Amino acid sequence: MGLPIRPTMALGRIGAGALSWANPPMSAKVFGVKGEPSAYLARLFGIRDIALGIGVLSRNPTIRKSTLRMGMLIDTFDTAAGVLEARDGKLTPAGTALLVGGAASFIALGAIALSRED
Repeated sequence: MGLPIRPTMALGRIGAGALSWANPPMSAKVFGVKGEPSAYLARLFGIRDIALGIGVLSRNPTIRKSTLRMGMLIDTFDTAAGVLEARDGKLTPAGTALLVGGAASFIALGAIALSRED
């Protein structure tokens, strides 16, 4: 028996979001971003991921489903953005694996979680 998908997704999102909001320079290091990070953009990412994490935990099935769908859409664009940043040399190899792999994983996890909602 593996970890429950929705709580695991929520913890990952809330943790990454909280780090990005509270300490943008540290989050940039953790995520392998090269150069000087924008604290403003890091905080935008942070609050977005915190909100998605909270929505995934909602007791309301309509909110959960909508949040999972929105998360999959966002993660699709995050995956593409990570590929573009990596191509331009703005991510470390570890950062590329973490950001691109993480976003792609969340697409798959979102699809699995949605299939279990029906």
